[in-house]
Amino acid sequence: MDNKKIYISISHLLFNIIKNDKLKYFLRKEEAFRKEVIKLIDLLLLLESDKFKCRYNRKKVAAEFAKAYVKITKVSNRFEAADDDINSEEIYAEYSRVVTFINENYKVMRKTLTNEEETFTIEDIESNAKLSSDYVKKMDEKLAEEAKEKAEKEAKENAEKEKANSDKKKTNSSTENMNQQNFNQQQNFFGGNMGGNVPPNIFMNPKFYPFKTKPKYMPLIKKLFTVLMLITIIFYVALVVYVGTVRVDLSYKNDDSLIKVLFPTFDGWNSSFDYSFVVDGKVSQNYGKISTNLDIFAKSSTNVGSIIFAIFYLLWFGYMGYTFWKKQDSSRLKYRVSGFTLLIVAIFIFFLLFEVSGSISKDLIMNKWDSYQYLKISPSKDVFIDNDFSKFIETLSSTYSSQISTITSLSICALVSSILTLMGALMLVVVNPKKDVQKIMKARTEQANATMAAMQGKHYEIDPLLFDEDEQEQN
Repeated sequence: MDNKKIYISISHLLFNIIKNDKLKYFLRKEEAFRKEVIKLIDLLLLLESDKFKCRYNRKKVAAEFAKAYVKITKVSNRFEAADDDINSEEIYAEYSRVVTFINENYKVMRKTLTNEEETFTIEDIESNAKLSSDYVKKMDEKLAEEAKEKAEKEAKENAEKEKANSDKKKTNSSTENMNQQNFNQQQNFFGGNMGGNVPPNIFMNPKFYPFKTKPKYMPLIKKLFTVLMLITIIFYVALVVYVGTVRVDLSYKNDDSLIKVLFPTFDGWNSSFDYSFVVDGKVSQNYGKISTNLDIFAKSSTNVGSIIFAIFYLLWFGYMGYTFWKKQDSSRLKYRVSGFTLLIVAIFIFFLLFEVSGSISKDLIMNKWDSYQYLKISPSKDVFIDNDFSKFIETLSSTYSSQISTITSLSICALVSSILTLMGALMLVVVNPKKDVQKIMKARTEQANATMAAMQGKHYEIDPLLFDEDEQEQN
């Protein structure tokens, strides 16, 4: 691990201790706590030595914490750098152990002890190296009262226990002990070398957060991104469905069919004829018939496939939005978005942009009919009747003017929301937390240590600082 980072962590831990009146009180009163703080200061002296050359904002702070210790405890002590053969892993382990010691003995939550957001100066250390006599007196009285209440409670409980049937208790106790022994024997027999205690997988623990940062506004950004996705897909679904309902009649059997506008000079509708596509005087395709019921995009299909596709994405985006909006207990889900999820969204958005960009204006929609300018009627072999394509487009655009206006409006809305959604995806990529390689390596080491200890039938406590704790400070 990085020695400079460890030095900063220890410095903040010491500063958080001298800021807390309750911890300063116990530092003065309890020798065990004083020994732990002395070890931390000795480690700072080692990290400030020529071997490591660590500094806090270019300042050496170990000596300042030593002075603060003496002022608070009113006990003189000799401080000296720890042995220089200790490695960074051992230094960090000592730091973690002291955090656990304080948390368990003095009920101060880990987040308070390990908070590194507040930058401090040497003057801040000096100003906090005080413990008022009034606070000491108040704590003495409080602890004395608590001790008295505890003694009275224990005395009452002991008196009640003595009234119980001692023989029955002894019998029950003996039976319980025998059952426990049998259980332990079975566990030892079946547990083998693992001691019946398989260590949990750190990486499967929802409280393990293997990333460097927790973007404060990530939950809000995810919700806004969800809204953009849903708006985009709703516009797209509405566009696809509406386009499928706007049908263009090209059946020559109907008097008001637009095919007769396309071929105003042809009068042999009741005779035999074929349709052909003629480009530069050459027949590219020859049809006996053409599709006579098209949508406004010149497609004969009813867009069922596109509608199913769009509805699928609507449901998928809806589910993804639900996961973004609901309260997440795991930090990995709360502050991060899967890169695969963003990739799928980006692919869909690019597809949607391609689809809707071709219908954001009347001219673009009319361009979809360009191939019909080469459509000709062939009443006999090598005889082709030309069409009036410009008149056809003019009539088509005027006949379906209101429908085209609706389509262009939906297309523009879908296009704008698609661009905003794509920008939102890019923003999520930028703010998405990066992996904390050091923390992951530490977790692998702890997992290996726990597994090795289990194989030897021993218990190993995994470093609790690897996990996010939702503890409440108890005063």
